[in-house]
Order: sequence, then structure tokens, then C-alpha cells
Amino acid sequence: MGQSALNQRKGYGAGANAGIKKQPAKHFRVLVTDSSFKHAIALARYLKRDMPDLHITGHTGRWFNLGSMYSCFDETISNIPLERAIRENNFQMLIPVGATSVLSVSRLKPSLAVLPSVEQLEISYDKASTIRLALNAGVPVPKTQVLVSVEQIIPQDITYPCVVKASREGVNRKVTYCHNLEETRRAVREHLAVVEIRGGSVLVQEFVPGEGYGLFALMDHGRAVRVFMHHRLREDPPTGGQSTAARAYFSEQLKEYGLRLLQALRWHGAAMVEFKLDSRSGQFVLMEINGKFWGSLELALRSGVNFGADLVRLYRGETLQYCQEYDRQCHFYWPLDSDLRTIWRTRNFSAVRDYFKPEASTNVGQSLRADILKTGLLLWRLVQR
Repeated sequence: MGQSALNQRKGYGAGANAGIKKQPAKHFRVLVTDSSFKHAIALARYLKRDMPDLHITGHTGRWFNLGSMYSCFDETISNIPLERAIRENNFQMLIPVGATSVLSVSRLKPSLAVLPSVEQLEISYDKASTIRLALNAGVPVPKTQVLVSVEQIIPQDITYPCVVKASREGVNRKVTYCHNLEETRRAVREHLAVVEIRGGSVLVQEFVPGEGYGLFALMDHGRAVRVFMHHRLREDPPTGGQSTAARAYFSEQLKEYGLRLLQALRWHGAAMVEFKLDSRSGQFVLMEINGKFWGSLELALRSGVNFGADLVRLYRGETLQYCQEYDRQCHFYWPLDSDLRTIWRTRNFSAVRDYFKPEASTNVGQSLRADILKTGLLLWRLVQR
């Protein structure tokens, strides 16, 4: 592999390590994909802390690898496809982070990862299939119509506001909120134009008012070995998206619903089951199953649940006993990864005080260079808006 693709720890980008001798590999080489993602960096940091014998490589198919600015990676690979990175290196374990990487590894080298089958992944990545699974398992779901044409809309079954989105994970991230039938038909038509290329469908769902909650779990062929729960405090976008501020949480009901789904799938590996706590009924309602590591992973890590290390232990054949113990007072914030932008957009400026609470932690200060870069990008986005 050329020097343009492989960057040593503390490298600044492609080609930065020209002439630097590669470090000798340690005895257990692990590839962490999507190493520019904040949760991939967090996963690697805590892996390195608890398992210093690991030789951790971070991969991204893009030209710039943010992970190269963090000391948790022994080396980083950039600007080449994941398949080539796996083929040209002798990794002993693969930890896919993003949704596309999970599917790729499940097809390319499932024996080197802790993953469910492709069929199980497909159910979790297709929201229509997830809803059918939940109904069979007795888990509450929003009222939903699954459509492949505008003509299939049943007007009398829609309550407003409603939500229109793609059924398939990763096909179209856009979510449209509609307040009447005309808006709904227009939104369905627009979403179908995007998803029809892949033969997909569109969902028209009841809007569930309330805040977001999630169950995170590590499963061993349908048996839960680690669980963690969180409550979303702020999201990007504010109407619903990735967590920018969250706190540890615990609920027996949330745990029961989430594990009921993962057990029905006989899930193997890490997953997140996302819910909303319906403010009208006080009941948890399923939003989706994320068959991968989640964006707010660092909250769980900071609370004492090292999902990455447990994943390695499971891969190595260790038998893990069930555990649901963690610091349930912990709060975590991602200021430079959209939280300050969310605060700006909502004009909730007093929320900055949250960063200084005794139970609060942030991911600022882990890499000076990365923080400077993120600050510049944040200011640029605010100016653009």
C-alpha cells in the first residue's frame, strides 16, 4: 500500500509520513472503519485505554481522515475503498462503524467481525420490515403507511402532522413534516423520485411528540450481555436527528421493548434501538433499529460501558455475563460536533452552562488540531446560514 494511503499516528494527511518508517505491528491488529466519525474515534480511544496491546488502524474511503489527528490510532488508511484496505492488510479483526461499512464487512469478511447475518441486517436497515417485526413482538410503533406510489395513500388513515421518509436506511436522509393531504402527496412524490432508483418504498408515519430515548446493547446470538440506555437532550436537526447532547438513563420498560426486538432477531453484535417517549400517552414508541454503533457511543463509554472492548472479548471467544451497571448520572455533550450549532439555531444560549455541570463531559480537548479544525468549520457553517 502506497504512502499516500497509509498515514502513521500523528500524520497530518495523505503523504504526510513520507520517509517515516512504519511502526512494527502489535500482536492483534484491528481495523476500525469510518475513522473520521466522532464515535469511531471514541471507540478507538477507549479500546486503546483498556486494551493497549491492540494495534488499531482507522480507515476512511475519503481523502481526509480526521482520525489521523488522534493518538488512539496507530495508523490510518485514507482514500481507498474498504475492500482494498481489507485485502491488502493482515487484520485479525474488523470493527465496522457506519451503516455502509457494516453491510460491506458482512459481505466481504464476516468471519473477522462480530455481526449478525446479512438477512438480519436487512431487517434492521429497512424500516418497513422493522415495523412488521415490532408488531409481531408487541412493541408499540407509530401508525404507518408503506408506499411505492402516491396512489396508495389512504387519506383517512393519516393524522397530522405526519412524517414522510424513505423506508431504507441510507437511501435518503431527508425527513419531511406535512400538515395536510396536499403536502403529504407532494412529499411522497419527491421521496419516491429518490428511492425508486433502488426499488425502495416511502413511509408516511404518525408524528409522535416527545423526546428521544435509546437502548444500546451488545448481543451474543440473541443473548444480551451489555446494555446501556440514554435520553437525548438536544439533536441536530432540532426536529429530530443525531444526538448533540445526551444523558445516561435507565428504564425497565425501555429495556424490555428493545431487547424483545433484538432477541427476536437473534442479533449478534452491537445495536441501538431508538424510541420516543410519547408525551400524550407516556408510552415508548419505536422509531428504528440501528444495526451498528451509534453516534452518542461516547456517552456509554464515559459512563463505564466499554462496548468496543467487550466486542473484542466476544470475538476472541470469551463468555461475557450480562451486565446493566453504569453511571446513570453521566451527561455528555459534543460542542464542536453540532451541539453549539443546535444551540445557535434554537437560540437556547443558556444551554452552554450545561457543559460546566459536575456530571458533564465533552469530547473537547482530545486533539488540539482537530478542535481547531472543527471550530473553523463550525464558524463557517454559522456564517453560511
